[in-house]
Amino acid sequence: MRSSLFLGLTLACVAAVHGLHVPTTTIPSGLPDTRQRHPSLAQRGESLKHGSVRRVQALAPLRGGGEQDVTGFIFYLFKAIVGSGVLSLSSSVARFTNNPKMLAPALLLSASFAILSGYCYALIGEVCGMVDAHNYQEAWAKSISTATAWIPGMACTSQTMVACICYSIIIGDLSNDLMKSLGVRGWAAERNNLLAAISAVVLLPLCLLRSLAALSYTSMLGVMGVLYTTVFMALRYFQGSYAKGGEFFKELAQKPSFGNSAEAIKALILMATLNTAYHAHYDAPKFFHQMIPKTVQQFNKLVYPAFIAAGIINCLIMSTGFLTFGGVSQGLILNNYATSDNLAVWGRLAITASILFGYPLAFNGFRTGAFALAGVKNPSQAAKDAVAVVTVVATTGIAMVMRDLGFLAAFAGALLGSGIIYVFPALMHMSATKTLVEQDQKLPAKKRKGLKYDNKYYLSQVIAVLGSMLGLVGATVSYLQAFTDVLG
Repeated sequence: MRSSLFLGLTLACVAAVHGLHVPTTTIPSGLPDTRQRHPSLAQRGESLKHGSVRRVQALAPLRGGGEQDVTGFIFYLFKAIVGSGVLSLSSSVARFTNNPKMLAPALLLSASFAILSGYCYALIGEVCGMVDAHNYQEAWAKSISTATAWIPGMACTSQTMVACICYSIIIGDLSNDLMKSLGVRGWAAERNNLLAAISAVVLLPLCLLRSLAALSYTSMLGVMGVLYTTVFMALRYFQGSYAKGGEFFKELAQKPSFGNSAEAIKALILMATLNTAYHAHYDAPKFFHQMIPKTVQQFNKLVYPAFIAAGIINCLIMSTGFLTFGGVSQGLILNNYATSDNLAVWGRLAITASILFGYPLAFNGFRTGAFALAGVKNPSQAAKDAVAVVTVVATTGIAMVMRDLGFLAAFAGALLGSGIIYVFPALMHMSATKTLVEQDQKLPAKKRKGLKYDNKYYLSQVIAVLGSMLGLVGATVSYLQAFTDVLG
């Protein structure tokens, strides 16, 4: 029975990425000058201050005809979504229940968040089409206000800093486990010593590179690492390797724990962590323009398969991790597995490798955002290097003290993720639509298009409110759970 279920999960994992191989032709990076086809867009930077907004009904067709372009887009978006955030999901389930039956609503939440996150991702693309924006902050500036564009800029920049801290935590934990697997003991296997050494010898030199172009290809390591982890976790669960009497049961410091307890309020921690697991929205403008979809509807068709595939992977890892360890599932689920488990060792190696190369890319996003917020347009190399040193030292120091990846993923997911994923896109869409309708109403009767507030506009209002509530309440619950006894 378990072997049949394992085969089913493996097939689901393969199906999630079937057809998502890297195509032989790359995604087109060029963008036709849509301002020539839509003259009003050429004046967007100035006219938007006065409320001049037009909806782009159609963009240029997919370059090259499409199936490989479409497949490539879905793969690259899937690759952008899937990351280390998924490794905290089992712990987030364990924070509100140790009952395997409660996994059903947890899976429903994960699936719902995948669809909602995909919808909001597509919404950002639509806003970019409406106002001719090419990055997240520009979309806010052109749809709402240039004066407050620093708000999403600050949120996105802060999120990249959080990503660097999460990476440092993972590096410290996994390197410690890997040393134990090799039989290394003493100061050479101490977590903080390893983290400091890796930060100084690997992370800092990578962050000091003049160009990170070569590292962009290493993101595939992250995808392969997560897919491998998905399969090995499912295999260990269905083999019963960590159940009582299993091969590795006696080696566990914390034995798997199951019961009937459940605290609904703590499910907000899972919701907040799901924001981190489905977070890729600041790249939506780039993907929107790179794919050059014929219509917003076509863009939607490309976005949802990527989020659904990511949702399948997230559900598989969340389920098998929780069903294996129950209420003792840790913030980094790989920490639960025995250091003598060879499959887990390879999983740790794969994730560690992807994190080592992913850290500089996340750092580069932080550094670029930090300079932009500071108003520094052309920073000197000395300034860039100084930021690299300070950032690596700071994130390493924080990771030495803050070891709970689950808390950080949930807290940041609630506080920052809710804004970037739900609230900001909804507000931008509402504002752009409002301006569009108002401009239409000011035209002479014969020239009006009869634009009205549609259901999508009102749905954006609901998303903005719910996203705000999730952010505030989720962050509060995450903090209370981690640092107080208020929630028990």
